[in-house]
Amino acid sequence: MASSGHIDSTGGNTGGNNNSGHRTLWAKVKADLEQRIKRGEFDNTFPGELELTKHYDVSRSTIRAALTPLRQEGLVTAQPGRPSEVVHVARERRFGPVYSLFAAVQKSGMTQRSTIDAAELRKDPEVAKRLGVGPDADLVHIARMRYADDEPLAIDRVWLTHEARGVLEQDLTHTALYDALQRCCNLTLTAGQETVHSVNLTSEQARRLHSQPDSAAFFIERLGKIDDRALEWRETLIRGDRFTVTTTYP
Repeated sequence: MASSGHIDSTGGNTGGNNNSGHRTLWAKVKADLEQRIKRGEFDNTFPGELELTKHYDVSRSTIRAALTPLRQEGLVTAQPGRPSEVVHVARERRFGPVYSLFAAVQKSGMTQRSTIDAAELRKDPEVAKRLGVGPDADLVHIARMRYADDEPLAIDRVWLTHEARGVLEQDLTHTALYDALQRCCNLTLTAGQETVHSVNLTSEQARRLHSQPDSAAFFIERLGKIDDRALEWRETLIRGDRFTVTTTYP
């Protein structure tokens, strides 16, 4: 490990631990781990709880308290019986370079599931224009509520060109859409363009996402492509308190 020393409840690396400062202590450990994750110290391997207790000279309960929010934020995986890992959404290549929210949630240690509001062929001249097809073209339309464990995470609407119609026969409640596209239609996104907006939830959106009206959220618009050909237009509304956008440069 690149750094050494321990963190006490009053700050600094001067040693010591006390029960009254337990909350502050785990928060300091969490903050230090976040900084080390950003510096890339754990790109190859993430230390176990025992190693971290020795490194920071704190109790195992303190380490677990520090790791819990990192796992909830999706920065570190939490999979029973397997070592933790730093989550790199940008490195998720299973479905090509366009990341999968399903894969990101699963890798963080939470269970992803969806409820399907609509799965149908539909005409939409505005979306058809974005996809580069005629205004009367039949488009695959899928509307879902996405969950991380049992908590609502996102409202997701996807339109796909007609060649992806086979995905309508797939069970998407526990399956990544990109996985289903690859499996049933042999379609894999190879490029994409994404715009992220900061918005406030309406009363209806907040009700569905179990949040408060006017809470912060991300509204993501994505055009997914196979080479230069558009395949997917997606609009996703994600709770701002459950999603972090991280960009990694070479």
